[in-house]
Amino acid sequence: MKRCSILVIGLGYFGQAVVRELVRMGHEVVVVEKNPELVEDFRDIVEDLRCADATDENVLRNLGVQHFDACVVATGTDLGNSVLITATLKELGARYIAAKAVTERQAHILEKIGADLIVFPEREAGERLAHQLLSPGRIAAYLELDPNWSLEELEAPKWMVGKKLKDLDLRRKYGVTVIAIKRNGKMIPNPGGEDSILEKDHLLIFGKNEDLERILSM
Repeated sequence: MKRCSILVIGLGYFGQAVVRELVRMGHEVVVVEKNPELVEDFRDIVEDLRCADATDENVLRNLGVQHFDACVVATGTDLGNSVLITATLKELGARYIAAKAVTERQAHILEKIGADLIVFPEREAGERLAHQLLSPGRIAAYLELDPNWSLEELEAPKWMVGKKLKDLDLRRKYGVTVIAIKRNGKMIPNPGGEDSILEKDHLLIFGKNEDLERILSM
């Protein structure tokens, strides 16, 4: 995996989660946060932290935002700040801008001024929770790829345990595909028809939302 350089602006709950995961993945992370207490809290996690106000164009200009692989606008609910920062990043030549949004209106404005990716952390967390509640204890992860297709990780249901994938014939019967099996902490990618499903296996299944829901209801 290529090591990327990422600029993260804002250390709210969303920004903190992004920074921790990027660091865990081994990427180079630079953080800008105006709250000195939050900056101090992350001194042991990120080497390059700037205690500064990212709405100041000179702060972003001095960072050389055009050299980062991506910039993340993780500021809070203040629409004015998010818009100003995003617009400045675009003007300074940022290659790729991901911005947090709370409302559809905010998302629309951020897209108009140049954000390449809009993220709704609260909405996405709510969707994941809804899917987990749909089948408690079975769904471990959920990723919506577009409004109609998703990737879900779930514990193998009892009716699959002990059977080979070729006998289950999930693609033909249910329109879904098992793209990986997680077993005892190890990943089995692209399993073949001869691979069997064992108890406590976790399956990464891709398919249309309606087909995935049908699988979960069985």
